[in-house]
Amino acid sequence: MKVLAPVRISRDSYLALEAMTRAVLKDCRRVADDGTPIYLPDRSGHYAALWTRDFCYMVEGAGHLLDGGEILAGIDYLLARQSPDGIIPDRVQADGTAVYLAGPADDPCGAGPPTDNAPFMAKLLCAYARLTRDYASAEERISHLERAMATVPRGADGLVVIDRNAPRPGYGFTDCIAKTGKDLFSSLLFWEACVQLAETLRLWEQHDDAHEWYERAEKIVHRLQEFWDDSAGMFRSASEDCRQIDVWGSAYAAVVRVASKSQADRIADWLLEHLPGISLCGYIRHLPPGANWQRLLKDVPPGTYQNGGYWAVPTGWVARTIALVDDGAARRLVEELIGQFQEDGACEWVSPDQRVLPGYAASAACLLGSVQRSKA
Repeated sequence: MKVLAPVRISRDSYLALEAMTRAVLKDCRRVADDGTPIYLPDRSGHYAALWTRDFCYMVEGAGHLLDGGEILAGIDYLLARQSPDGIIPDRVQADGTAVYLAGPADDPCGAGPPTDNAPFMAKLLCAYARLTRDYASAEERISHLERAMATVPRGADGLVVIDRNAPRPGYGFTDCIAKTGKDLFSSLLFWEACVQLAETLRLWEQHDDAHEWYERAEKIVHRLQEFWDDSAGMFRSASEDCRQIDVWGSAYAAVVRVASKSQADRIADWLLEHLPGISLCGYIRHLPPGANWQRLLKDVPPGTYQNGGYWAVPTGWVARTIALVDDGAARRLVEELIGQFQEDGACEWVSPDQRVLPGYAASAACLLGSVQRSKA
């Protein structure tokens, strides 16, 4: 699928980021009780499980630094715990226990599983196929994804919907937030998974199945314009609760080219204008400067974690979008984050007085996947 070009950075910066990412991945590697190599989200083991979305980000952004056999083993470790009704685990612990709801097992977030795990599982398998060309193994596992994608709650228009009266997490990096109604980021991920499944099936010459996934994607992509706020020049996060300007979602919509060219340029202009208020040392917050989420699933104090903290996962998306109008500003944002990684480690999130979980794999891998090495 067509996406915005990676940001071109200096050879030295690229190699430094790649080396840091390789070291973080090595430190995140563990061996499960059954002998399967698994990758925890962070090197400290604070998140002590193989997370579906985090593993997907590792493979998408830094799969060339991982062993193909271990990637497939991780995929099977997750798929083996798919529930009988098709639900993909949010995570699987080292003892093999599957956890389907977000948050602590004894105090979960929301009334149901996050809506993003099935799309991330599909994207993960497609990323493995692209990386290794092991289409036979991917084809053997495709039936799991058919069942998984059918579990995602969607409306008649194909967009992902979260019940206002029984809210659940949408995108896992906002799993404490009660976005309800039609959900932008989950719908973007569902659309992206449909496209990638279609493209992967087409490579296997399974044209009928590929056509079905293309049709699903085509139905969704036009309806995603419902989230567009023309007065702001940005996409909004949801249609009901938390109908707020979505910094991450808008940048991602531009990167995966759901946004039109004119919309992407307007998003880039907005990001560039507001960059001093949405960035901290290269990390990016979810919302515009000073804003906090209107409804929560968990009590998250303003200015912290998902409710005003600054994260590295979206920095590459923001930089790639800004590069549409100012390539120099995009490079400076990336270089700033790489410098911060070198100083404090690739943190999960930061605030003016906090540096949380250095050695967070998705932070490093997502940035690496959004840059390329300069030829000079």
